[in-house]
Amino acid sequence: MTTLKMLPKIYLDPVLEASLCDICSNAITNPICPYCLNEELEAWLTLYPHLREELMPRIKKFLAAIEDNRLSESTRCIKCLNKRAAVCPYCFTERVLYELKNIGSSGYVIKEFFMFFNFDFEHTGYSKEAEKLGLI
Repeated sequence: MTTLKMLPKIYLDPVLEASLCDICSNAITNPICPYCLNEELEAWLTLYPHLREELMPRIKKFLAAIEDNRLSESTRCIKCLNKRAAVCPYCFTERVLYELKNIGSSGYVIKEFFMFFNFDFEHTGYSKEAEKLGLI
């Protein structure tokens, strides 16, 4: 997953468009921007300095791709109050999980990640996989 897959938002009202995720086109119901989530991720990774060194460049590249591919003005983030919640927390954390797996993170790290950053509230995405593995 080296490129950012974004779904086109054709013929949408600009107000509606700003409240949809640029990746999955679902409504952003928990508007925490990926930059604020990234700060939380970095805080968690202070426990794992070697993992941090390997993971953060990948996440920074993803954040740059989000910025480069922004389709419209974004939803205001409830934490930083900037209009940069263009990607829902689920899509951001799904990408982090993908990268954690790619760098061979341990099951313990993956389980801890799920405990702190699970935005799959409806258990229709990556939570199903975690449940099958007994991680959550």
